[in-house]
Amino acid sequence: MTSATPAVIALLVGSAIAIAGLVPWAALQYRRRGTLGVGNAVLAFATVVYGLALVTYTLLPLPDTSEVAAICRAASGPQLTPFAFVGDIAKEGGLSGPRSLLANPAAAQVVFNVILFVPLGMLVRHVFLHGRFLAGVVVGTVAGFLVSLLIECTQLTGDWFLYPCSYRLFDVDDLLANTTGALVGTLVSPVLWVLVRHRGEPSSDLPRRVTIWRRGFGMFCDLLAMVLTTGALVSITSLSFALAGQDLNSTLARVLLATLPFVAPAVQLVVVLASGRTLGEAVVRLRPEPRPTAWQRLVRWAAGSGGWATATAAALPFTGLLAFALAVAAVIGLFATRGRRGFANVLARVDVVDERIEPPGASEER
Repeated sequence: MTSATPAVIALLVGSAIAIAGLVPWAALQYRRRGTLGVGNAVLAFATVVYGLALVTYTLLPLPDTSEVAAICRAASGPQLTPFAFVGDIAKEGGLSGPRSLLANPAAAQVVFNVILFVPLGMLVRHVFLHGRFLAGVVVGTVAGFLVSLLIECTQLTGDWFLYPCSYRLFDVDDLLANTTGALVGTLVSPVLWVLVRHRGEPSSDLPRRVTIWRRGFGMFCDLLAMVLTTGALVSITSLSFALAGQDLNSTLARVLLATLPFVAPAVQLVVVLASGRTLGEAVVRLRPEPRPTAWQRLVRWAAGSGGWATATAAALPFTGLLAFALAVAAVIGLFATRGRRGFANVLARVDVVDERIEPPGASEER
C-alpha cells in the first residue's frame, strides 16, 4: 500500500458521490420542479460534503505500509457485546450532568456516533419518503443500519482485504449508536422542507429564463463530470498497478495514464455530436437553437468544456495556455453574450434556450 492510497480512495469516493449523486439529482430536480432552487442547491452541496466527511471519518487516515505489521500484532478482535460502552463510560469517571457527556471520552464517542448518522436519516426520508411518516422512519432507520454495517464490515475486513488485518475496531455499539442517529434523523427530517420548499412556482412544464446561475450550473456539471471521471479512471488504474506490484514508471503504465485523460472529452464529443448538447445542458434543460449542424456541434465542443479538457489532457506548453484562454472566454461569455449563450455558442452561431420552448415550425408540423 503506497502513501498516496488515502488520497486515491478519497478521490474515488468523492467522484462516485459527485457523479453518481449530484448531477443526476440536479437533473431530477429540474424535471420535477422546473428549476433547482437555492435551497436544493445548498442541500445537494451539503449532501456531498456529508458523504465525504462520513467516509473520511470512518476509513481515513489509512496506515502506512511500514505500520501494518505493528498494527496487525496489536489488533484485537471485534467488540460484539451490546452496551459495553456503559462500562467504558463508568471507567472514565461516569456521568454527572449534561456537560459530562462531552467531558467523558467514552460518552462523547457515543454521542458523536449518534450525531454522525442523523443527517443520513434526514436525507433518506426527505428524498424518498417525504410525507409518509411510518415508511420514512422505517426505511431511514434501516438505511442507517445498513450503511453502518457496511462501514463496520469494511473496518473488520481491513478495507475488504486490502490490508492483512483490521486496522480499526468492529464495534457493535457503534452500529447501535449509528442506527439510533438515523432514527433521530428521520424524526427531525421535516425541517428540511423549510429549506427546499417552493412557494408559488409555475408548473415544471413551463419554460424558464436562461439565467447566469442556470448556465453556470450546467457548465459546472460538464466540468465536474469530466474532471472527476478522469480522476477516477487515473486513480483506479494507478491503484491497480500498485496492488499488482507493477512499476508506474513502466512504458505500459505511462502510456495508459497519459491516454486516460482523453477519455472523458472523447465521450463528451460523442454525446454532443449525437444529441447536439452537452450533459450539463441536458441537466438544466437547455438546448441550442436552431438545431446545430455537424460543424456547429463540433465547434460547440471544441470551444467549450470539451476543448478545455482536451487541451488540459495534452499537457503541452501551448495547450496549457489554450486551456486557460478557453476557461477565461467561457466565464466572460457567460456574462457578456446575448441570452447567456456563451463563447462557444457565439462561435457556432447558435443561441441557448429552454428545452420546453417549441422549435420554430413545430406547431405547423402538428
